Amino acid sequence: MGLFSGLKRLIPSSREGNANVLWLYVRCGKCGTPLAVRVNLANELSADYENGGYTLHKEMMDSKCFSLMHARLHLDDQRKIVEQTIEGGEFITEQEFKSMSQ
Repeated sequence: MGLFSGLKRLIPSSREGNANVLWLYVRCGKCGTPLAVRVNLANELSADYENGGYTLHKEMMDSKCFSLMHARLHLDDQRKIVEQTIEGGEFITEQEFKSMSQ
């Protein structure tokens, strides 16, 4: 087994199966480019001591028009999304992302 084969096993090949990963699917409000953005739930969340749960502030940029999008999410104690807002784009479903990316 080579070095790269061993490393490959450590990196999940699909978007499912990792409890510490959340995928956000967004579309740029300017050019319509879809993005799949990976969020590491173990490292990118901030504790929300006032309201409980966690907050996430995520900046994203597409590769077509390079417009900046800013998402704000509030998650509960089980790290499930309770509230989400985005500036410069819109949230889409995984199915919408897949159909737009083909």
